Amino acid sequence: MLFLRSLARLTEPYIVWFKWPFVLALAIVVGNRGNLRANNLIDTETDPPSPPTPDTDIVGARTVAGSHNDLGRPWMGMANSRFGRNVPLKSAFGEREDDRLMVPSPRLISNRLLARKEFTPVPHLNVLAAAWIQFMVHDWLSHGKNDKDAEPFKIPLPEGDDWPDGKMEVLRTRRAPEGPSDKNRPDAFINTETHWWDGSQIYGSSEQRLEAVRKGTGKDILPDGKLALTKQGLLPIDKASGVPNLELSGVNGNWWVGLSVLHTLFTREHNTIVDRLKLDHPDKDGAWLFDKARLVVSALLAKIHTVEWTPALMDSPVGRMAMRGNYWGLMGERYYNTFGRLSDSEVVSGIPGSPQDHHGAPYAMTEEFTAVYRLHSLMPDQFSFRQASDDVGILDTDLAGVSQGKVSGLYKKVPFDDVVYSLATEHPGALALHNFPEGLRNLTKENGRHVDLAAIDILRDRERGVPRFAEFRRQLGMKVPETFADITSNETWQKELEEVYGGKVEDVDLLVGCLAESTSDRGQPPRFGFSDTAFRIFILMASRRLKSDRFFTDDFRPEIYTEAGFRWVQDNTLTSVLTRHCPALAPAFADARNAFFPWRRGQ
Repeated sequence: MLFLRSLARLTEPYIVWFKWPFVLALAIVVGNRGNLRANNLIDTETDPPSPPTPDTDIVGARTVAGSHNDLGRPWMGMANSRFGRNVPLKSAFGEREDDRLMVPSPRLISNRLLARKEFTPVPHLNVLAAAWIQFMVHDWLSHGKNDKDAEPFKIPLPEGDDWPDGKMEVLRTRRAPEGPSDKNRPDAFINTETHWWDGSQIYGSSEQRLEAVRKGTGKDILPDGKLALTKQGLLPIDKASGVPNLELSGVNGNWWVGLSVLHTLFTREHNTIVDRLKLDHPDKDGAWLFDKARLVVSALLAKIHTVEWTPALMDSPVGRMAMRGNYWGLMGERYYNTFGRLSDSEVVSGIPGSPQDHHGAPYAMTEEFTAVYRLHSLMPDQFSFRQASDDVGILDTDLAGVSQGKVSGLYKKVPFDDVVYSLATEHPGALALHNFPEGLRNLTKENGRHVDLAAIDILRDRERGVPRFAEFRRQLGMKVPETFADITSNETWQKELEEVYGGKVEDVDLLVGCLAESTSDRGQPPRFGFSDTAFRIFILMASRRLKSDRFFTDDFRPEIYTEAGFRWVQDNTLTSVLTRHCPALAPAFADARNAFFPWRRGQ
């Protein structure tokens, strides 16, 4: 590993990793991950919470709040613990309002650099890929409700701006309570969800939410370990949400039809797994069946993301090998399924089943990880729903028409299978400048307030101390841009960046730099859906989410998952989930490499 780390450091200033031949490129990626593990995992927790001891099985099941994954430090990764960092704390101070916070104005950046002029699609992906990442992000992180007691930020509006309210105010992120060692340290923030890859977007991160999804609209928790669905196999309505007709799930914020589809599919999948486990364990009660089914669903989600979604977004030989190697190792899936693990080495036989390792810092989601997963440009503004049987149109609508409580009404006009088919035969947007959805740049919230999510994305990174693009690359050991041409080879974009940022390359925001890299020879690997800068955090945190989790490492074994549950994880994919719950759609995705690539239209 020391050799690979040295190789990565030596080559970085001269030739970026994806310009090398396959074997060398893969070696450099592994070396980069090793350097990032050594230098870019920063603990922020100065006063760890004290979790109560659950009255459930803490060894063989996940707890609802994420405690007791690490039995020696049971607070690690639980809901309401702090976000970590991927940059040193000295580089993680939030920007001040009397300094750089509003320079240049986030609204100006939204108007000039991010606004979608015309839709730029990703032709080799479908909209399920856009839905999937939000589905995952809702599992991993949330900063929770903003601080209503503090003075809101006032974003300057450029001259002539037609913003409907005439002013743009944004509530501040709620800070973590100050701990005993926080003096002279940057602000820290709380993750209200569990940090683990544990399906909390389906199950919730609190006892109250878990109880709600297991009750649905009934008075009692379902006795057999299942999650609530309607007779039509759809999610019940969340009557307590305050949003009319909003569907119920563990997390249902920022709801739209893509999220609804995936939540519905994996709620059905949970219930199917319960039925399978009952066959082998007829003596077990509903609580035991629920816990084991949750283990299986969580592991299946992690597997799909690792070996299907991410390789679809990183559609190059090195990208596919790197991510599949995270799961199966260099020996590959066929060897593992035939002979099992050859070695404890994650490189040889993959991370699942290898020894747990936190690499020197308690496990936590990070602010930088949150920042690089701002992938809103994937969202289209328009949706066309069509019959799967013949591709005949049923309904055309915009993003507002498939969001919040309108989703449940959509299913009354368009059957669930046709909704799935329609999303899978349309393309998401490219992660590039001038491609941020207009529906999110002028979003009307339930309370009638207008929101420009593009401007807020820029503001949040500055507020939370995520370094700007050049400094971010510097802290990751990457080559640092000195000119706008080093960021993008698009000459028009170079001029726009120079104008907006007043000629200061160091001022370019992280999100803007990552989107601009889509046209850089050095910035975005061929067939990748995102920039190399974002990729560096992905290769660090994608493996960390697995390697730190006891249920993916030391306890990823049949004794914990059950024989049937363990085999379920290994044998299934998103394609098999879809085949099980939407069998009529199977001809449409029969030829797709995986379910995130475009399906055949009209079957």
